[in-house]
Amino acid sequence: TAFVQGLDKDAAIKRAQETFIPLMQRNLLFWIPVQFVQFGYVDENLQIPFLSVCGLAWTIIISLFAGNAKKAVEEETEELVVEMNEASNGITAADIKMLEKEIIKAAEQESATKPKTKMLTR
Repeated sequence: TAFVQGLDKDAAIKRAQETFIPLMQRNLLFWIPVQFVQFGYVDENLQIPFLSVCGLAWTIIISLFAGNAKKAVEEETEELVVEMNEASNGITAADIKMLEKEIIKAAEQESATKPKTKMLTR
């Protein structure tokens, strides 16, 4: 489902780790009572329709629980951007561009002062 929802491999693994235990708990809380009722109270000729209805209900529960993974990732990204903006303490895009220029200038000066090495050829 991660591929269908547009998640990359890392996001899919993270989502699986976060949802496995809660989903397993819901699974057990739903299917154990269903099986108890099915074998204890449902007539044998109605067991298949009973389980079909229960399966449909379970599919709806899973769908509601799963939600839209891509939307959740986008919301997390948006929250991270807000946190980064709050933590930046007034650093602007102009400050970042100026810093980039200074880094490039320093790198150019360093490469100009390094002795040139000749490549050996056969």
